Amino acid sequence: MKSGEIRDDCAYGLTSVTKERATAENLLGIARGHWEIENRNHHVRDTTFHEDLSQIRTENGPHMMATLRGLAMSIMRLTGVKNIAKAARNFAASAWVTLRQFGL
Repeated sequence: MKSGEIRDDCAYGLTSVTKERATAENLLGIARGHWEIENRNHHVRDTTFHEDLSQIRTENGPHMMATLRGLAMSIMRLTGVKNIAKAARNFAASAWVTLRQFGL
């Protein structure tokens, strides 16, 4: 904290990990693994693609758009893109940049 005050926080969780395997190191790895998924997937969907603001709400539209966003993220990662937000802006600005990225 900025004030220099020290405080303790406690978090509870449920797991199916056995008591023998529920070491602090293993539980920390599980928690970090969860946040890695959050940061690699959901955070990108929320900040780059603004998925939470989507107004597509009927029939298969939401599922289809989520699938297309996931496909776009996967293609970018498979082609070596590190910054998906920057790449998405570049791709949106130029079809030629997009085609070149895919070797076309």
